Amino acid sequence: MLRDLYGKSRKFRILFILLFWLAGIPILRAAAPVTVVTTIPVETTLNRKITPAAAAVWVNMINNAKKTLDFGEFYLTGGNKPPLKQVVKAISRAKKRGVRVRILTDRKMQKNSAALIARFRKAGIAVKIFDWGKFTGGVLHAKYFVVDGKSAYVGSQNFDWRSLKHIHETGVKVTDPAVVKGISEIFNADWSFSTGHPGAYRKMSTLKPLKFSPACRLVASPGKFNPPGVSAALPELLGLIGKAKKKITIQLLNYSTYRHHSQKRFFDIDRALRAAAKRGVRIQMMVSNWNKRKPAVRDVQSLAAVPGITVKFVTIPSSKEGFIPYARVIHSKVMRVDSDICWVGTSNWAYDYFYASRNLELVIRNRKIANTLDMLFSNLWNSAYAVKANPKTHYKPPRIH
Repeated sequence: MLRDLYGKSRKFRILFILLFWLAGIPILRAAAPVTVVTTIPVETTLNRKITPAAAAVWVNMINNAKKTLDFGEFYLTGGNKPPLKQVVKAISRAKKRGVRVRILTDRKMQKNSAALIARFRKAGIAVKIFDWGKFTGGVLHAKYFVVDGKSAYVGSQNFDWRSLKHIHETGVKVTDPAVVKGISEIFNADWSFSTGHPGAYRKMSTLKPLKFSPACRLVASPGKFNPPGVSAALPELLGLIGKAKKKITIQLLNYSTYRHHSQKRFFDIDRALRAAAKRGVRIQMMVSNWNKRKPAVRDVQSLAAVPGITVKFVTIPSSKEGFIPYARVIHSKVMRVDSDICWVGTSNWAYDYFYASRNLELVIRNRKIANTLDMLFSNLWNSAYAVKANPKTHYKPPRIH
């Protein structure tokens, strides 16, 4: 009853605060349910003070684990290189103090992950291989972990030293109970499937539907392998674009309508963006210079020619360490719509990410989070690293590896 009264009006809230204060009872503020966390590449002029750094947040979350740590990772590499070295040590310490640690990683990237898989298994940590190759043809592309079933991290950072030092990445720490539970249910089903239980997703479908707050929702791909209540990501994405009224900002590694090993094209997002621009929505998109490769560069240039849509290629300069394969790039997957709608996740915008591979996204409606994402976007958009795409220029793709 007190809770009902407290929530009814501002007057009641002020009254309860006053009563608690007069009684000498401390008033505790709940931690924010979502915190934006980034990796800003070293040796750049980009602002590093807008958000906490991913490496520090990861280590802190792992150090605070008391019972369980569950990781869903595309691949695992660079465990002897800072700052991932500190993360690996934190996981080992957690195991030694009795925390149950489970790590799920993708089969197609198993060769890249071999050293860390062996190291974790030697320490008694359970590592299982996720294989959807014959199932959907996709991969475990999501990057996330769950601590004690109470907090989680979802974002573009792979379990890779480069993702914590040399790549522009964006993720979120989340403590919203429904979102964390949804992530845990996805992990448990994927883990069960990967340990030889083909009925894992059928069992998951019998769970009680999750109910999310309008302020923070979990969506995931592919939709048919989600827990009840967790929507498929693509319809949600298209819906947000379709309802946009004034502005959309987008940051991606890669944008493409082309599909792997198929002559068919994927125009759902492309059509939605063009329709939004036609009705007067201002659209700004940043993609990495990796997107200069054919055939996807044609899609970027085609969008750049649409009135109301501005696209920029972002090039992060080489490090003083010399050339680093698969690094010095923007890798975030973020969209902002109008005043307070935020999309942060693990999917690039192409067919397989939504229909074949496991990916997670958060849809957040919060003005403070939106402002933080806007500052990150503006800092990169207005930097010397972002250059407007020319629809008629012949682009030379960069060296990646």
